[in-house]
Amino acid sequence: MLVNMGIGLIMPVTTLYIHNVLHMSLVIAGYTLLLFSGAMALGNLVGGRLFDKWHTKPLMYISGMIIVASLSLLALYPYWPLYPILLTLYGAGLGILNASVNSYLAFLQKYDANIFNNGYWAANIGMGLATFLSGILFSINIKLVFGGSAILFLVALLIIKLQFVSIDTLRNSKTDNMVHSPLNKHIIGYIALLSLTMIIIWACYEQWNSNVSVLMTDNGISVKKYSILFTISTIEIVALQPFIVRLFPKTFNADKLRVILGVLTFALSYLVIINTDDYWRFVTGITLVSIGEILALTAIPSLLNHYATDTNRGTIQAIGSLSGSIGRALGPLIGGFMITSFNFNTTFFSIFILHLVVVLSLVLLRDFKTKY
Repeated sequence: MLVNMGIGLIMPVTTLYIHNVLHMSLVIAGYTLLLFSGAMALGNLVGGRLFDKWHTKPLMYISGMIIVASLSLLALYPYWPLYPILLTLYGAGLGILNASVNSYLAFLQKYDANIFNNGYWAANIGMGLATFLSGILFSINIKLVFGGSAILFLVALLIIKLQFVSIDTLRNSKTDNMVHSPLNKHIIGYIALLSLTMIIIWACYEQWNSNVSVLMTDNGISVKKYSILFTISTIEIVALQPFIVRLFPKTFNADKLRVILGVLTFALSYLVIINTDDYWRFVTGITLVSIGEILALTAIPSLLNHYATDTNRGTIQAIGSLSGSIGRALGPLIGGFMITSFNFNTTFFSIFILHLVVVLSLVLLRDFKTKY
């Protein structure tokens, strides 16, 4: 929750600050965000790999201190050209810490089957609170945004220090019930399929964050009503997730079913906004997106973890996170190209069909564990 609050305080106002306050072009702002995203993606891969090969808590401390140092300097000197350098350094540290925490959750899943569900739920609370506070703090002073985020990460490090149990001595223990080689070609294929699913989900999801806003405003719906959609989504996820996840047992087949149902729900969210200027159709669409998130995006890390051993959990979770980042990066570009080449309705119907193809592919997933 604290890590996501740290992210949520900064990202909503980054482009606004670079363009309106630092007086840089939107192109420069785009390149700056590209550097940040690239550093975070690289940090995810490095963090996942180091989690598998090195000591876990020191990795979290080092990445956390990189983040705190970067944000502290940004709070003191939020000026150009230091700004993009420190933001990129923050992205690298954030990627490593995020991968480390996700990998730690993956290790603990064998003791707590609900840990990914609880983590996603807490992350949404953190993101919702932070995006609400971000605009308020920014209107006072940008230094409060960076300083506040640095404090959140310091508290996160304190929790890691006091509450996280080292898992280094438990690696390769008999608690790992995998009976296959991690290099098995079937396992690699299933991991690739789940990673591709993440790329497609997020590339299409990004239409809600970008091109749907154009569609709504073109149809006379205000920007304020568009932004309310994401408030609705956050409330729905926090309120509904504890109830929806209870409907499914903690088994491989149940997680597989959740992903399939989630992808189908995502698909329907694009179908209901075809050829409409009715605001409630968009509300229905974002509600379906929220349910799709609850079903699929908490079950995919669990399925990826199912194919991992204690020697590669971090790397496999990092691949999943990287897949989501690739999807988020490609989404606006591909969506914009399709809408320009065709139209909104054709684009959304194509996305609907693409999700159905993904569902048919997910049916191929198989269980390789004798014990979950």
